[in-house]
Amino acid sequence: MKLFYRLIQLILILIPFGILFYLSQQYFVPSGEFIIQHSVHDTSAYIDSLAPPDRVEQPVKINSEWSQAIIADPVFFFLHPHRAFSKLSFEIWFQNETVPIVEFGGRVRTNPEGYDLRPLHNLLIDKLSWKKISQNNLTLLQKKTNYDSIDDFFSNPPKRESVAVYKADYPVSLRLFDYRPSSTLQTIAVSLRGGHEMKTYIKNETLSFEFEYMDMNRDEGSDPVVAIVFDEKGKPVADARAEDDGDLKRDAVPSSMRKLALTVPGLSEGVYKIVLNASRDIFFRKINTTQNKLVFLNMVYIGDEIGYRETTKMTRFWTVSQRLQMQTRHAEGVQDVVIDGKTESVAKPYEMFSFQADSGVKMVEIPKGDIEVFVDSPIAFSTSQYFAPDPIAIRSYTEIENSGIEYIFTTYVSPRQEGEWLVQKVEFDSIPLILEKDSWKFTFSTPLIEAINGKVKVKEINMKWFK
Repeated sequence: MKLFYRLIQLILILIPFGILFYLSQQYFVPSGEFIIQHSVHDTSAYIDSLAPPDRVEQPVKINSEWSQAIIADPVFFFLHPHRAFSKLSFEIWFQNETVPIVEFGGRVRTNPEGYDLRPLHNLLIDKLSWKKISQNNLTLLQKKTNYDSIDDFFSNPPKRESVAVYKADYPVSLRLFDYRPSSTLQTIAVSLRGGHEMKTYIKNETLSFEFEYMDMNRDEGSDPVVAIVFDEKGKPVADARAEDDGDLKRDAVPSSMRKLALTVPGLSEGVYKIVLNASRDIFFRKINTTQNKLVFLNMVYIGDEIGYRETTKMTRFWTVSQRLQMQTRHAEGVQDVVIDGKTESVAKPYEMFSFQADSGVKMVEIPKGDIEVFVDSPIAFSTSQYFAPDPIAIRSYTEIENSGIEYIFTTYVSPRQEGEWLVQKVEFDSIPLILEKDSWKFTFSTPLIEAINGKVKVKEINMKWFK
């Protein structure tokens, strides 16, 4: 009996040391890998449930396996790291029979939110019976076998309009052989709020831009404006910078009109990207340029004109994007927009509205401004300035077999099959991820899932976090 009590005493003494050892292992991660095995039915201190609840069904158990169906786009969850990690590796178990493209990614930008999306499943590509050639993590798919290797393709590339890409860069440079430079100054009189990205074409001319803007001082802090020029290889070749107007207060007193000049002579022929970095306090009122070709990438934020004009001005732009998303952050920004002659409604603030349009170039009219527009293809503010600097990108709505596409370049690798489940691995460096309130935000992107009444079932989200 005395031995028994001694044993109980020893166990009671060792329990705190065991707990301390376990907690130290969890925090310090001496192996360098922190492993999380997570079923959608589990609760965890490190990963939240899929949200919002109206876009997912409740977890169900079928044949001893739990799964949860995604029924609307997008769905997100938060991760809660307990210390610093440099890399995150995910292994996602899922089922998908109908949604054309399923992607997964972490938040890398706020205001507006942006995600680094990686492919989980591309049914459009997986259903093709085209010949595949892979080399250095790049795959070429051919409708007809015209090339024996990727090197052969690059040595004699086909017409650009026959090539599409998915999650890959296309290293064949665009050349507009009928392009003629101009010295005529053009003015884009559109209110644009915050940072934007553009592409222009240069040939035997000086890259020349003048950005006219106001610092609206609606937020505290400094608001410098920086323009950076990148060449076709992504290398920065020039920049220009303007400092804050001197008013760091949140007093909503607009600055006078300010100017940032960006002039770069001697550039070789090609497509150049201009990244305009600015806070949401900065409203660009005019862009003056001699460039014939200029398009905006991914999104434009049409700003309000309070403090600039007494009445708002209609904004028009042109795009070939077949999917447009729009939102406003204010009740005053609620409005009807016109897309290719069809009236659509941005009916309430702080809600993203998605609209589908036909193929081809279309005009979009924004009557009141104060609206963010997200697109899949470039935007131009005049038809003469429009050009397509990049190859066709594979989207959820792309009809590959009937679109004139004959070649596809991609880094996509199909998920492996494990019984009834598909398994895909993706990795992220932690540095670009936004850590807000000690949390990372990740999303499942499933465009068209509601339109086709589709479902994506998720079984497990397993992770390794590396120190």
